[in-house]
Amino acid sequence: MHEGVKAASPSAWFPATVCHRIFTAQGDGVPNFPSDPGATDFVRGFKAVVRPSGWASLNKHTPPPVLINTGGEGQHATDRATLTVEALEQALRLNDDRAVAYAKLLVTQGGQGGHPGEKLLTLQVGQQLREWRPPTRAGKLRLRDFDLVERMVERARAVAAQPDPEGGALHQELNGRAMRDWLYAQRTEDSEHGGMPHALAQLAPAPGQNTGTLMTALLTVLAKPLFIKLPRMLWDWRWTWRCVRSGKYGWARKWLNITKPYGSFIDRMSELLEAQATALRSSDASDAAARQNPLFELEKFLMRALLADLHRARAGRFLGPWKRRRRTRRVVLLELPPADSGQARDVERFLQAYRSAYRERGSSSLFVVGAGLPQGYADRPEQGWDRQAEDGLAVAAQHLRQDAGAPGDAGDPWLLVPTIPEKYFAGGGIAGGGLPVVPVRSHVHPWGPGGEGGVELVAVAVTLALVAQWLVGGGEGRNVDCLDGATVAANVTPETLPGVDLPQNGLRRQKPEDEYVAVRRAIDKLNEKALAAEAAAKTDEKIIVRRVVHLGPPISSDDSKAGFNGALAELRGVWMAQARVNHEAEQDTDRVRLVVDVRDAGKDFENAAKVAEKVADEAEKSKSHQDSRTIIGVVGFAESRQQTLRAAQEFDRHRIPVVGTTATAVAMHTDGGYYRPLAPNNDREAKTEAAFADSGSVIEKTDDPAENSGKCDTALQAVVVKDPDDLYSDELGDKFIEHFEGRTHTLKFPSTTISAGEAADQICRRKKDERRTVVYWASRVERFRAFLNSYSNTNCAYQNLTVIGGNELTNAAMRAEDDYAQNWLRLYHTVHVLPVGHRERNGEAERFTKTYAYYAGKEDLWLNDGRAPLAFDALRLIGLAADEANDSNTGEVSASAVKSELDDEIELEGASGAIRYPEDNIYSKPPLDKGLVIVRHTEDGPRPALICGSFSLNREPIKGWGPNNSDCPTD
Repeated sequence: MHEGVKAASPSAWFPATVCHRIFTAQGDGVPNFPSDPGATDFVRGFKAVVRPSGWASLNKHTPPPVLINTGGEGQHATDRATLTVEALEQALRLNDDRAVAYAKLLVTQGGQGGHPGEKLLTLQVGQQLREWRPPTRAGKLRLRDFDLVERMVERARAVAAQPDPEGGALHQELNGRAMRDWLYAQRTEDSEHGGMPHALAQLAPAPGQNTGTLMTALLTVLAKPLFIKLPRMLWDWRWTWRCVRSGKYGWARKWLNITKPYGSFIDRMSELLEAQATALRSSDASDAAARQNPLFELEKFLMRALLADLHRARAGRFLGPWKRRRRTRRVVLLELPPADSGQARDVERFLQAYRSAYRERGSSSLFVVGAGLPQGYADRPEQGWDRQAEDGLAVAAQHLRQDAGAPGDAGDPWLLVPTIPEKYFAGGGIAGGGLPVVPVRSHVHPWGPGGEGGVELVAVAVTLALVAQWLVGGGEGRNVDCLDGATVAANVTPETLPGVDLPQNGLRRQKPEDEYVAVRRAIDKLNEKALAAEAAAKTDEKIIVRRVVHLGPPISSDDSKAGFNGALAELRGVWMAQARVNHEAEQDTDRVRLVVDVRDAGKDFENAAKVAEKVADEAEKSKSHQDSRTIIGVVGFAESRQQTLRAAQEFDRHRIPVVGTTATAVAMHTDGGYYRPLAPNNDREAKTEAAFADSGSVIEKTDDPAENSGKCDTALQAVVVKDPDDLYSDELGDKFIEHFEGRTHTLKFPSTTISAGEAADQICRRKKDERRTVVYWASRVERFRAFLNSYSNTNCAYQNLTVIGGNELTNAAMRAEDDYAQNWLRLYHTVHVLPVGHRERNGEAERFTKTYAYYAGKEDLWLNDGRAPLAFDALRLIGLAADEANDSNTGEVSASAVKSELDDEIELEGASGAIRYPEDNIYSKPPLDKGLVIVRHTEDGPRPALICGSFSLNREPIKGWGPNNSDCPTD
């Protein structure tokens, strides 16, 4: 089933919002999950842990185990637990087969041992994982270490169960040599899986075979040393290397704290097994408590071996086609019987063994989820669990979506124990039919791992050949046309916003400070209108109003600096979005009206953290009101600074979703995923700019502007100007250095130890040493004018200079009083939108420009900038999530509900370009392949020299740039 946003109005100006969600209904007879209000979020979180969107999570983060309290008594308790486990199982199955490797442990159904509470659950987990048959063309899960340990444990338990009236049988059967001989004999007798040991054993003559010839007699004498003893010795040495001596995989060495890795692995493990078998034999069969310690040691032994195998079978992006196919965790679904039952000892022992190996290698590949009666499990202090989410599934879902409980990494790990209330069950069944569970996404590869490996080898060979060709012929500069871009003809016909009582040019004033006041008043009028509608609504009318906070700096009272921070343009975009969202809500009462609460974060966001604390406190107090006082999100964050980072972290802690505008630092991405940037981050921007400098013809052939011929070279050297004390500047500069292939020199400016004149002199000297030098300006825009003025007083004055910079330089390029369109200055900078009139702009961008021009003027300096469109899209995204939350929860529109909707797959045609968030979008990342443009600043306006990314949902993303169609960096 596809769910979209309802059409807001028949008006041609307001088409239905483009938003895409995917759900699938279950067939009849399939168990459903209890329909708790947090069930949808929990199932999404469960699936996100099973198949995370990022590769790193599979190998680096161990997910917290979940024990769901389903309540009930007697058989009803068992039935509820079984139904809940089987409902979650549906997420792991596809077409009556296992799409994911998992083990389902219904511990009330039989047992291994002869007494209650002696079932080794890790043994069952390994056996069920081993039986899993992967989907077509995917690598098989091999559990070699577990297979060996399983045989050893089973052997020890079998010997311990045998009567031994005379004593001594245990040592005879379980000493190192006896165990090694027995294990190897098992291998030689296995015709299907015996491998080389089986093949060699077949070469040895059978006992009693005719030795009539000398050759046969000689072979008989040598057979055992050659085909049995020597291979057995090598086989034993191999296991010792694999499990003890290997620095990469030697799990037994760390587990047993072996300081000197000498001696046989099987000898060491036999000592352990003999001790536990002795304890089992000496204990009374009826004394279950006395038998738990040796069983626990065996459980730990099995758990360590299993995790070692899972670590070897870990996922990897670049480690071969087999590892790339491993995109899911292995899951243990566990029934939780009452803590006072005999089977409860099995569960408690399994959880304790799992806790003992938590965060060890391989544990990140395992996800443990139980359902039933968790009271009494994992409560002992020595187990060291930090119990969380005891109030419900929604909170547990948030913990799962924080990528395996990062706060627990430094101390006790989280154990999530959510409760499903009694009303969502009907006796031993699910009340109301329950929630259908959709399987996790699976991918069938077009060919097998072997075929993909062959394609990789061919691709590597072709790449090496191309690189060799480039090395041979790439030393000389290329005689190609300069990347100047093309002028875009803009013809804007202003249009009004429906429902807005503001005349044409109503936001224009003589001074920027007065323009800022004008847009603040326009927002206040929309707020008053929404609040009046809420107050006038009758009890039977459904008018939903919620509050969104805008966090930004004020505009400078100094007109010469007012344009630097973009505060005016951003607020205009917020106002336009609020007008649109509220007008649509007037036409459709199922939509949510927004009140925008503008908060002043101070100059350069100096008070952002304090304001965030105050907003978070207000949000907590207003949470229960469910009216216009309820804060459901924050927009703004135009700059990446230490202060805005602390503010983002504050909102993350208080679980308030934030949609950022032009802050691009990767460091702003929060652990909990509550901060969502809309603009491409510094990593992708720096990759793009580095590729532009490396491969683009941006350096003039001569130093004299009078001799410019329109032919240019690529850059061989870059001087990176950055401020180490500025979060944005320092990160952007470092990432450019990381990705630029030529030589780089770092210049820390501004600085207390270097003036603008000294910075200009250093750059001039670098350029004298190497003509093909580009200046990468990662520092803030305020010092750019001072640098250029000083550069005009160096020995390089008025000689050709190429500068590439980030979106910060947009502010400088737009300032009318600063004329940067000089014949000696080739200035490139990034923007987040296409220039007005460009053919790749989507319809939403065109409509936004027409409306902006109507109220702010066709000649407004910010018309070609991305700040207003990004702010417009940010508030629309919050409004869209609020509408979806209202549709799902019938009036309960909260910050957590908005966050949940933002975590889903979203496609939105934005004024800043196409906005695509993938399914299970739980991370603090920008939209996929968001549009990014590098323009050259000229007296005729911005000229796009590089266009990459997605600008419309109706067209494929732009994947190449320049005359050679070079690849665009992607997310």
